[in-house]
Amino acid sequence: MSLVFHHILQLSREVNTYLNEALKKEDIYMSHWAVIFQLHENGQLTQTQLKDRLNIEAPPLSRTVARLEELGYIEKYVSEDKRTNNIKLSEEGEANYPKWQALIQTAENSLLQELGEKRKTELDDHVLTLSAVIRKIKGGDE
Repeated sequence: MSLVFHHILQLSREVNTYLNEALKKEDIYMSHWAVIFQLHENGQLTQTQLKDRLNIEAPPLSRTVARLEELGYIEKYVSEDKRTNNIKLSEEGEANYPKWQALIQTAENSLLQELGEKRKTELDDHVLTLSAVIRKIKGGDE
């Protein structure tokens, strides 16, 4: 029996913990950053769009959105068709974005520097290849 996928899950947890540490003084976590990043990159999104982009279940996303709204980093408002809520970064969220991005980038750079350029390139290739294989098997995009 191969433990490859167990190791991948453990790695994911370790990376998440490492990046959470980089953000700990900011009162946000990687789950928050994922939403903030998507909103920054795409403008307003519905919660369903966020769920699909982040590939997470609705209940944890709802908790994350509620927390970010409570912190004042995002705003929810009814869409034009009144059937969905749109979500966007608030002014405070936009103002803090560069600081959060810099913290994440610094943490990522530290990891990647330790890894070295050759291994970073190999890691990128393996991760992208595995993602493409999973999408292909699921019947999605290649």
